[in-house]
Amino acid sequence: MIAQRRSDRRELATWQRDRIRQRELWQREDALRNFEHRREAYVSFYESLREMSRTAYDHGMGLSPPPEEDDGELPFEWNMATARKLEHLRVYASPPVLAAADAAYSACWRWGHLTRHGADDDQFYDLQETYNDTELALYDAVRRDLGLEGVIQRDGRPLLGSGWTAEPLDDGSRQPEAQARGQGVDQQSVAPAGQ
Repeated sequence: MIAQRRSDRRELATWQRDRIRQRELWQREDALRNFEHRREAYVSFYESLREMSRTAYDHGMGLSPPPEEDDGELPFEWNMATARKLEHLRVYASPPVLAAADAAYSACWRWGHLTRHGADDDQFYDLQETYNDTELALYDAVRRDLGLEGVIQRDGRPLLGSGWTAEPLDDGSRQPEAQARGQGVDQQSVAPAGQ
């Protein structure tokens, strides 16, 4: 009888340990699955936002076909694909990423909404700069949320080599090995590639 009780206690303890391990395994699998869904939502929204910004840019520069209507505006539903991706993003995004995504979407919508076909005036470039700033903030927030290194320094400037800036102007402080290879680009900061 005593042996049976000890055996029952051992079995109960083993069963409880197995149950705890199984719950931990499920939690890890759920966390991994949620991370994958979040990453997918981030990438999908970001790609759609970049396509939306290219549409606004091409429209303002006159690179897209002229609109059928005489007012020079973009078609009514030019932003709907990105708006749907933003709604999907709301399910998985962390609060900082969601705030940055809302700001970037709004800036891009404003840029496209106020731009007329072939009218790349000062307002066009001001709205583009506002969009570029919000897109950079979104990009940084997404990278940080996914556990990657951010691209914005503490002083608000993008990191060199992050894809958001070109090499700095040559002020005589280039590293010797870069000089020996003949590298060093004399350019100022630029928007990300494709803009």
